[in-house]
Amino acid sequence: MNRSLAGLALGLSIFAFAQRARSHGTPDNPVMIAAVSRDGSLLVGGIGSGSLLPNGKLDVSPLAWLTPAGDWKPIRCDESHPVACREFDKDYLSRPHNYGVVSNDGWGANVRVSRMTLDNECFGYYGTGTYSGPTIHYAAVAASATGFFSPRKPAVLLTDSDADTVRRAFAGAAGSKLDSTRHLRVYSFQIGGEQFFAIQRAFQDYVSTPGYDPQKDGELGFIFAIGTMKQGQFHILSWQNKVDNDENEQILGIIHLTNGKDFLVNTVSDPESQYFRIYGIRNGQLQLVFEGGGGGC
Repeated sequence: MNRSLAGLALGLSIFAFAQRARSHGTPDNPVMIAAVSRDGSLLVGGIGSGSLLPNGKLDVSPLAWLTPAGDWKPIRCDESHPVACREFDKDYLSRPHNYGVVSNDGWGANVRVSRMTLDNECFGYYGTGTYSGPTIHYAAVAASATGFFSPRKPAVLLTDSDADTVRRAFAGAAGSKLDSTRHLRVYSFQIGGEQFFAIQRAFQDYVSTPGYDPQKDGELGFIFAIGTMKQGQFHILSWQNKVDNDENEQILGIIHLTNGKDFLVNTVSDPESQYFRIYGIRNGQLQLVFEGGGGGC
């Protein structure tokens, strides 16, 4: 085989491998996980309730790298790595990207971003994109390749009547750490084949609730806790913001890998920053498996 044909064969082989990597990911070539939202305040620093963007438009924020085995890798761009941030901006943010939605809200929708922006002051990275296909009603999790994801039931918001028992049990478990049960939303979800309950009080949840009183409700702390119910008692497994109630944490979605691993993906914001928390099962226990991304001053 002459050099030109050998070069062509090598080029086609590399191209084919790259195409497979984009479709399925490889252990050495993780895919990018991104958060997407139609709420204009959800993926930026600060606390606020933004109006929904028109259907077909959304905000996009790269979150982390994920391998098909379920290992999370941070994006090496933050205030401690300014050089890495410039490289990330040049090699990734400045280029167009396609993502597929891999959580329930809008599962299978195709997200397109022409470029994203690096905030050189706060080292955050975000962009505005468009999407087609199934409707994204609020927010979702997307991936640059979707070959090792499959559908998973979403976290289900319980009605007030169904949630009352869980609220009362959570209040008993939290004791004096809980200011009030007002505006506590209760979600039921499964990861790793186990049933969990999430107790969420995010600003976006209650600011538009009928009867909301800024003078009174504005003093309520933000809450996001995860636990189980056994024999009428709530067992708290995770409550990351129980000390710092400036952390406004809320669910983005649940993703399921074809190897059986599940992850709950959340966004967290405070008056000066925005980042992500991801929960999964390790050694048979619910754990916080990743925290990072976003940006802050």
